Amino acid sequence: MLRSFALVFLCLFVVSGDESCDRSEMENTICSLCSQRRGSELLEAGHQIAFFAYMTQNVQISSISKHIAFVYDRVETNHGNGYDVQSGNFTAPENGVYVFHTSSTSYYKSFCSVEVVKNGQIKDITFADSGQHDDRAMASSLTILSLTKGDIVHTRVGEARGGSHLESNRYTRMSFSGFKLA
Repeated sequence: MLRSFALVFLCLFVVSGDESCDRSEMENTICSLCSQRRGSELLEAGHQIAFFAYMTQNVQISSISKHIAFVYDRVETNHGNGYDVQSGNFTAPENGVYVFHTSSTSYYKSFCSVEVVKNGQIKDITFADSGQHDDRAMASSLTILSLTKGDIVHTRVGEARGGSHLESNRYTRMSFSGFKLA
């Protein structure tokens, strides 16, 4: 309502010929107000796309094989309903540029590579490697991808793996998250 009043007042001010700024500046102001209004309408309409999921338990490395998808069983956020807790897949609800983050922690002489995969093609790889020591090693990735509606992104077990387990507990979490940037 206040924006509408401001636009009407601005138009009346211009019509009266008593301009305190040039025409280009006014047009930019009006366009900016319209963009802000459209942006808030999109947010109100629920067009936010973001998810955050993690493993609730450690992952035994002996129970996983190469190229098996990780399924993160605890979903904290799923705006836009792009993440599927049954498959571990994120399906893009609309075209855009998306940002994805993964984190994994190997523990006690363990190691594992984690791949970020878009439509069957590897886009990023991390490697948590505590294979030569009795402590933790953490790996994370930040991957920016252009997606078309319906594209699928997930994480999976990479080429290298061995040892006991990947840790996901009260000390660290194995997680997968993402959001639409633009």
